[in-house]
Amino acid sequence: MSAETDRVLESGRIAESEGNVREAVVRYEAAVKLSGDDARPRLRLGTLCHRIRNYTRARETLEEASRIDPNDAEVAFRLGLTCDALGDRESARTAYTRTMMLAPSSWQTWYLIGRDHRQLGHAEVARLAYRRGLDQAPEEPEILAEMGTLLWEMGLRDKAYPFLEQAAQRCPVDPGLALQLGIADLERGDLTAARRRLTGAKHLDPSDRRIDLALQELAIRRRDPRHHHRAA
Repeated sequence: MSAETDRVLESGRIAESEGNVREAVVRYEAAVKLSGDDARPRLRLGTLCHRIRNYTRARETLEEASRIDPNDAEVAFRLGLTCDALGDRESARTAYTRTMMLAPSSWQTWYLIGRDHRQLGHAEVARLAYRRGLDQAPEEPEILAEMGTLLWEMGLRDKAYPFLEQAAQRCPVDPGLALQLGIADLERGDLTAARRRLTGAKHLDPSDRRIDLALQELAIRRRDPRHHHRAA
């Protein structure tokens, strides 16, 4: 990959980290055009499209990246997540299997192991798997969010909240992560923070009914003086 492509890709990463979705998309698209047969710019564009819920484009872009580099575990993992989001479970399983074969000790594999055990109700095993993944990739928002929501479900809210907060901070373009954090703030009684998170999520995805429901709950609680306090 050329130095110019690297520069454009890095500018896209910075825009994404700042929550500037439009600029990030433009930059990643430019990097794809400059890159020729290099999977990495397509991986970044596909990952961003997934995070902003443009799943159809994410799949197209990640499939192209996979054709270019079928041995890239990150590409396989992201493609699996996108197929899952589109409801194509068979393609998702194929991509996840390839991920685990290509990188059996990667954070992506530990993520998948943790998620499988979580679905089976093995919360402590899932927690250990997520911890192994976080040891390798402590800043990855997907696995931070998985750990946070798992701990929240286990009733360990004080331990869960920092993971949810870090996930949203690391990926400010993802409305789902903002929604998770906003709901956590709501349940903790921090209505000011909840309003900020939920309105941010609404801006990122105006069509998400779950955000509307959370905002309705926030409005009810703001009218009730018993909820007018910050979480301890």
